[in-house]
Amino acid sequence: MFELSKELEEYRNKVRDYTQKVVKDYAKTMDETNDGGDKIVKDFGEMDLLGMKIPTKYGGLGLGEIAFAIATEELGSESGGASHSLHTQLNALQLLLSIGGDSAKDWIERGVKAKEIYAVALTEPTAGSDLGALQTTAKPDGNELVLNGEKIFTSAASFSTKMVVLARTSGNPGDKNGISLLLIDSKLPGIEIHKLDLMGIRGAGVSYVKFNNVRIPKDSIIGKEGDAFRGAIKALMISRNGYAGIAVGIARGAVEEAINRASTRKQFGKALIEQEWIGFNLADAYIKVEAARLLTWRAASLLDKGVEALTEASMAKYFAAVTAAETTRTALHIFGGHGLNRGSKVERLYRDAKIMEIAEGTNEMQLLAVSRSFQQKK
Repeated sequence: MFELSKELEEYRNKVRDYTQKVVKDYAKTMDETNDGGDKIVKDFGEMDLLGMKIPTKYGGLGLGEIAFAIATEELGSESGGASHSLHTQLNALQLLLSIGGDSAKDWIERGVKAKEIYAVALTEPTAGSDLGALQTTAKPDGNELVLNGEKIFTSAASFSTKMVVLARTSGNPGDKNGISLLLIDSKLPGIEIHKLDLMGIRGAGVSYVKFNNVRIPKDSIIGKEGDAFRGAIKALMISRNGYAGIAVGIARGAVEEAINRASTRKQFGKALIEQEWIGFNLADAYIKVEAARLLTWRAASLLDKGVEALTEASMAKYFAAVTAAETTRTALHIFGGHGLNRGSKVERLYRDAKIMEIAEGTNEMQLLAVSRSFQQKK
C-alpha cells in the first residue's frame, strides 16, 4: 500500500483544487478550439507547481515521480489535452536534465517558471519512435548549423516559445552516435508548424513541423555534440510514467461520471447502479483504475529511489492506456444516447482514451524491448 507523504498530499490537493476550479470548465474550450494548453503550463508555473519532479538545484520542488503521476492523473480526469500539455513541458525538462545537466540549468529554471514553453520534436514520419533511425539533420556551416527535416506529433509546437529537437549532426540513419539535442526558437525563419486536428487530447498543440534550411547557432546544442541518444532514451523511459498518469486520470474521470450517472438515473423503478450488469461493470472498471494507479505509483516509487524501473514503467503505461479505453467505453454505454453528444465529458474522455491507447499503448512492447536491450549491454 502506498501512503503519500504530507508534502505529496498537499501537492495533490492543490492540483485537484485547480483542476476542479479551472480545468473542469476550460476543458470544453480546449476541446472545441483545439488550443489552450499553454494556459495550463503558465498557470502551473505561476502557482510554483510546475517543477514537481525537478531537483531543487534547478529551481524545482524535488517531490519526484509520484508527484508527476499525481498531477497528470488529476488533470487527466477532466482533460487529456490539459494533462498532455503539462506532460510535454516536463518531458522537455527531463530531456534537458538528462542530456544537458548543469549546462542546461538556466533553461531548466526558465521552464520550471514557464518563462519558456517547450515543444518536444522527436518523432518523424518515417522513423516513428525509432530514435536511431531519425533523418533530421543539423549540418555545420561556418559558425552555424543548418537544420533540415520533418517531425510529426510534435507536442506543444503550436504555442511553444522553444523547441527541443533531436537531430543528426553526424553519421547516417541507423547510427546511435551522431545524434544531438538542440534547443531552438520556435519562430525562426524556415520553420513550418501545422497543428494537427486530432480526435483526442485536443488543445495540446500537437503538430507537424518542417525545418527548411533553418539556421541556428552552434551553441544551440545541449550537452555533448553527437552523444544525445542514450540520454534521450533514459529521459523518455522516465517520462513514460507520466503518460500512465494521464491514462489513469482519463479512466478515473470516466468511472466517476458513470457512477454518478448510474446512481441518479432511474429505470424500471430503480437506480441504474442497482441493475446487476451495470453494477458489475462499474465495479470491474473501478478495480482496474485502482490497479492502474498502483502500477503507476509503484514504478514512480522505484524511479524516485534511483531504480531504472523500465519494465515496471512500461507495464504501468500499457495497462493504464488499455484501462482508459475500456472504462471510457463502459461509461459511454451507461450514459447511452446522452453520452454520444459531441463535447459531453464521457464522449471527450473516450476520444482522449483512444489516442492514449493507440499512441502510448500499442507501441509499448516495442519500446520495452529497446529498454531491455540497453539493460543487457550494461
